[in-house]
Amino acid sequence: MKITTRQREFLKTLMDLYRQKGSSVHYSEVALKMGVSKWTAYDMLQLLRKEDLLEAEYVIPESDSYKWNKLGRSTITFYPTKKGYDIFSPTKQKISTNIAELKKIKKEIIQKFDELKEKLNIRDLFKEALQGKSPLIFCACLLLILILLIKKITEGVAEIKLISQIIPHTTTNTYAELALIVFAGMCLGVLAKYVSKIPTAYGNNDLDEYTNYIQTYNQYVSQMDKEEQKSLLDFLKETLNEINIKNKK
Repeated sequence: MKITTRQREFLKTLMDLYRQKGSSVHYSEVALKMGVSKWTAYDMLQLLRKEDLLEAEYVIPESDSYKWNKLGRSTITFYPTKKGYDIFSPTKQKISTNIAELKKIKKEIIQKFDELKEKLNIRDLFKEALQGKSPLIFCACLLLILILLIKKITEGVAEIKLISQIIPHTTTNTYAELALIVFAGMCLGVLAKYVSKIPTAYGNNDLDEYTNYIQTYNQYVSQMDKEEQKSLLDFLKETLNEINIKNKK
């Protein structure tokens, strides 16, 4: 579909803020970034929403850091849809291209975990691996980082093997979305259990940050088509298998 240059600017700005935050974006944040009134931003985002390029959700601010609303009162926020991302990819990327890029990124992330050890900064790793990526690559990177982090703080693969049991042995389109979302949720549960063991040197032992990333992940997974979900599940199974094999050596 065609949208105006101005609409593209608003859409791109919101997408950038969404990646940075890992959660939905209030229209006043877009307004501040673009130097326009909050009502101009609100009207434009609602227009993009009508075109199915954005989706909206209502949230309740949790602290004084949210200057755009009074505490206790819900307010509308926005996040991009798959259709919105497709605006910046006129020719839809082939899954095979994404998989090739994933293999390269996987190697880089695993190498950093192995080489940097206690000097590893998880927050920087998340930003480097996740920002500016396609939804499929975003989700794959998130899964890989969670798996490697859990292996590190639990000193083994016992917890990983436990949560891996929800992954179906035969990859089908039917249960791919459910398996992907449940797996990420169980990873968050393990992190909550062992959060005190995440080295402070990692720069990220705030459970809320992981929660925000996983919420973004869940939204992306739900917006993927069946083939993309299947490809992501295949990536997850392959990664879990590689880690288990490596641990046995």
